[in-house]
Amino acid sequence: MNEGSSNASPNQQLRRLASQVDALRQSMEMTAQGNTPDFGKWNGFANFFRTYNKLASSYRNLTGHQDVIVYDLDKLPRWGEVVWHQAKNYFEQAYTDTLFLSACLNEYASPQMTSRSEVQDLISSNLRRVVFDVPANEVAVQHAVETLFVGRGYQKGFDYDRETGRVKFSGKEFVPDFLFKSFNLVIEVKLIKNKSHISKCVEEMSADIPAYLSAYESIIFCVYDLGCIQDVAEFQRGFESNAGVRLCVIKH
Repeated sequence: MNEGSSNASPNQQLRRLASQVDALRQSMEMTAQGNTPDFGKWNGFANFFRTYNKLASSYRNLTGHQDVIVYDLDKLPRWGEVVWHQAKNYFEQAYTDTLFLSACLNEYASPQMTSRSEVQDLISSNLRRVVFDVPANEVAVQHAVETLFVGRGYQKGFDYDRETGRVKFSGKEFVPDFLFKSFNLVIEVKLIKNKSHISKCVEEMSADIPAYLSAYESIIFCVYDLGCIQDVAEFQRGFESNAGVRLCVIKH
């Protein structure tokens, strides 16, 4: 980010920076949760360090605070100079620093962005824990998601609604599984029971994105997978390149 050439106010630039740090965090979590074997999974640690360094430097320049670390990248080893467990250690260090930078930026993040991240983290971290039996259909997964919302203290009809907020788009009608109106956020639940469901899920999500983003600012896809998606990071990457789209893949 080149804050010097921007006409945005410092607070606006910090909010944008908070969004970029959140995106870096999500990208690192996608990598960590992927199915790539350990000997290849952590090879991108240097790229994550470079991105983190750029964002941390911007934070320092904008705030004058020196409480976040900035690395001398020339002193970091390159891929091929370390074995996989060393690369993993470097990756985890970059992830820890990213989390700290994100915490420093929380006060500048927009309330909506913080709330959307909270909902996504709630689903990603806890959904598997409340699904005790193999779900027979998407409704069963929706019930589990709603259990998390209720447990967090969200109130139906006040904080969120279920199967309301319909959208008409290209001659079709779309009804979100969940709607957080105050966050301008839609949540769609998908269940992948076998490999043939993957392409169906991709088609449905590809249709959902333009429809829901025509009426709302953000959409979170909660994809509950019964062991069919081989490369989670690759599955997520294509969808999260769309602004406003986030994706949680939960493995049973």
